[in-house]
Amino acid sequence: MPFSRITTNFCLENESVFIDEFHKIMVDVLKIPDNDRLVALDQKTKGFYQPTNYSGKYIVFEIAMFSGRTIETKRKLYKDLIALASSVGGESCRANVILKEVEKENWGVERGQPASDVDLGFKTNI
Repeated sequence: MPFSRITTNFCLENESVFIDEFHKIMVDVLKIPDNDRLVALDQKTKGFYQPTNYSGKYIVFEIAMFSGRTIETKRKLYKDLIALASSVGGESCRANVILKEVEKENWGVERGQPASDVDLGFKTNI
């Protein structure tokens, strides 16, 4: 049940394909259910300020997710998302992945319950 915000400093040619590829990585690496898609895409041509020593394409992936994934899982996620960024922005595209891990009791879900009290249908200790 991650929530993802993807911000770019350029417009993607085919945003639905990009989001599908992003979600496929989330399903493959984080093992979330295929129907568990919650993504905000923010394509900015103005108001995106990046390091002053770089002026090319930039993508930031921010993912809020339940805590528990191993460092190996995170490494795979980083690698796959950076490859995705390169596939749409070119080899010189810079990308960052920011994970925000949230304990299940700090994430409200169905009918106002903490996620720790609900069968989520997937594991987070992978």
